[in-house]
Amino acid sequence: MSPIDIQKAFEDRLNAVHELRKLADETRGSELSAEEAATMDAQNDAIDSLDEKIQTGLRSLRRDQEAASALDEFRSYGDLSIVPETAKTDGKVDESEMFRQLVSGEIRSYESFASEQRDLVKGTNSAGGFTVESTMYDRIVQKLEDSSKILDSGVTILRTDRGEDITVPKVTTTTVAALTAEAAAISENDPVFGSETVGAYKYSALVQVSSELLSDSSFNISNFLADQGGTALGKAMAQDIAAGSGSSRPEGLATATTSFGTSASATTITTANILEVLYTMPNQYKNADTKWYMSPSAERVIRSLQSTTNEFLWQPSMQGGVPSQLFGYEVVTDGFIDAATSGKKALLFCHAPSFFVRFAGGVSVESSTDFAFANDLVTIRFIMKMDSRGIDDNGLGRLTQA
Repeated sequence: MSPIDIQKAFEDRLNAVHELRKLADETRGSELSAEEAATMDAQNDAIDSLDEKIQTGLRSLRRDQEAASALDEFRSYGDLSIVPETAKTDGKVDESEMFRQLVSGEIRSYESFASEQRDLVKGTNSAGGFTVESTMYDRIVQKLEDSSKILDSGVTILRTDRGEDITVPKVTTTTVAALTAEAAAISENDPVFGSETVGAYKYSALVQVSSELLSDSSFNISNFLADQGGTALGKAMAQDIAAGSGSSRPEGLATATTSFGTSASATTITTANILEVLYTMPNQYKNADTKWYMSPSAERVIRSLQSTTNEFLWQPSMQGGVPSQLFGYEVVTDGFIDAATSGKKALLFCHAPSFFVRFAGGVSVESSTDFAFANDLVTIRFIMKMDSRGIDDNGLGRLTQA
């Protein structure tokens, strides 16, 4: 429990006491009604609960202070410092040490950010990947990319230090030219500008681990918890990146699209349907960044389609890491896109950079030994903030299932 939480509990208690005294003054000299008696009991219960919360928080702060004092005393003996050598030589404490301190109770929280990247490319082992130690943030984002094929397909990714709303401008209608006769007036046709507000929605997960497992030095607890927390956060965010409603949550890629056609029936997709979507997309958006996005259900239907000469429309990749293609455009299959059923959005055709995904800050990692004290479990909390929005509607299309 942080000092901010304790302060909030004190403020809530003051408000509860104020309301209780106000009720007592209003009813002084008269018999309480059943409703007034129930309100007074509820206020007293709330005050008791807040008192317990405050005492728990103060005990936690005292424990942290005692641990810090003991650590200072331990370090005062000179060569017996428990700070790792890397911290003494380059002024940094590596993240594995930070996580060790977190689960051992020496610190209560820290924030993880992406590992530093310079000229070498971290994603390619031969170009630097072997030399860069991944952070908790890196491992969780990797889990997110494993869950969301959309995120790794070339969409625009924004990373900001803080989580306040940012406004992204967009052109909703472009300038149109026209043939003009000699000496005739040129018609004015201005572009229409709009904007999208990109926020930062909070995603969180709790992972519990026994004290016995923490004490097992042969077990890489940092990687284990990063995998558990990353998988939980990854699935939640990946679902919204694909199909979030945009109302009190991120707007998913499917939600951001405009209908470019309707399928022949609820569960079928025909060659004519695909061509309708393909040729409805404005030509300026048809380039190497434009891709088909579909659910596994839609893929199963489309892979069986054949041309009039009995050739399959689907062009499977014959090389690892090279995507399959449909009518010359890359195919991305994401498990969180709708299945091919009535009214759903199972097949998308999108210019990837027209869709924005924003990550705000790092991954906040906090621990508590109080939450599951009776079970001797340490609870680790992971918090990450994200939002996604379609920025250019003209480049985001779909087939709507009938």
